[in-house]
Amino acid sequence: MHRTESPRTLARLAALVAATMVVSLTACSTTGDGDGVDAGDAASSSPAGPQASGRPPAPGPAVEVETVADGLTIPWDVVRDPDGVIVTGERGSGTLYAIREGGERSTVEADFGEVYDRGESGLMGMALAEDFVTSREVYTCHSSAEERDNRVTAWTATEDWSALESPRVLVDGILLSDRGLHSGCRILVHPDGTLYVGTGDAFTGPAPQDLGVLSGKILHITRDGEPADDTIGDSPVLTYGHRNVQGLALRPDSDQIVAAEHGPDVDDEVNLVLAGSNYGWDPNAGGRYDQDVPMTDTRDFPDAVEAAWRSGDPTLAPGGIAFLDDPAWGEWDGALAVAMLKTSQIVLMALSEDGTSVTATATILRDEYGRLRSITPEPGGTLLVTTSNGGGEDMVLRVRPAAG
Repeated sequence: MHRTESPRTLARLAALVAATMVVSLTACSTTGDGDGVDAGDAASSSPAGPQASGRPPAPGPAVEVETVADGLTIPWDVVRDPDGVIVTGERGSGTLYAIREGGERSTVEADFGEVYDRGESGLMGMALAEDFVTSREVYTCHSSAEERDNRVTAWTATEDWSALESPRVLVDGILLSDRGLHSGCRILVHPDGTLYVGTGDAFTGPAPQDLGVLSGKILHITRDGEPADDTIGDSPVLTYGHRNVQGLALRPDSDQIVAAEHGPDVDDEVNLVLAGSNYGWDPNAGGRYDQDVPMTDTRDFPDAVEAAWRSGDPTLAPGGIAFLDDPAWGEWDGALAVAMLKTSQIVLMALSEDGTSVTATATILRDEYGRLRSITPEPGGTLLVTTSNGGGEDMVLRVRPAAG
């Protein structure tokens, strides 16, 4: 990989950048998140999209579901350590829980300060370091009321998961809106130890196209918080022109990364993304936020990356994502699993080999557990899935393909 030379004219040069490939799935909400009056529940046909407008995907493979934990309120993300301890955190309260085999639950102490819990903000993404077994390093993204920003922090987990200690801020200054809208914020740890961070545009018009701002971007940093070697200039910005990134996943046996984000109230997208590229979201109307613009605006940005797949109207409202990676999933092994908020399902998407199109879709868990927020793969092909219904009604679920 190499570093791209910086200036804003990269919007015209992005297609020439040879770098890490990322796939971005975008979806939609009039408020931007799927936490309020959000996206619709199906995708329309498009040059690369197999679904017909207004029709949900066909039923997918049979699955079995067990409840790992309940009584939670919007557990935004979930991780599993090598010993099988599951850790999740509530977005609004900022409370972290460690869940052991048999359902034993304990609180994980962590000094986030005052968590800004308005709108879509609070304690969001969480990930474990690639070398967690030896380093015990954990990464979080949260909204800080004291600093009035969104920030990524590295911690050291105690051996018994009683606390996260020795915090180091890796990225700060990610915009935080007064209403708490469009805060992102998903973290993906790559096998090389670097971190990808998906941010929202903070409902701020100029942010997505401003390379001097970290919002409306996908960032790529080292574990020390320095820009990785494929970013734009001396910035941690990898790609820009995004709206509200909610999911990141590495496609097995490839260098493709998939990112799920909320767009406006039409046109979810699946995009093949190159480092340094512009994805064409520009809600800036003289400093005012105007959502009545294309998700990929190729008129104002001729070199913006075109969508490989788009939903049309209505939309899907994606949250977290993960790839299925076990033969037990049968024909869907290798598909992208996308948690849906308003549409209350997981949609499976088969991607073409080069990641430029979606060739088939199917749905599981439709209308069974309410809004679904996050997906984390486990060894053996199972998935940890969090619900997002609020009011102490949320759960961490374990989903596996049905036997036989």
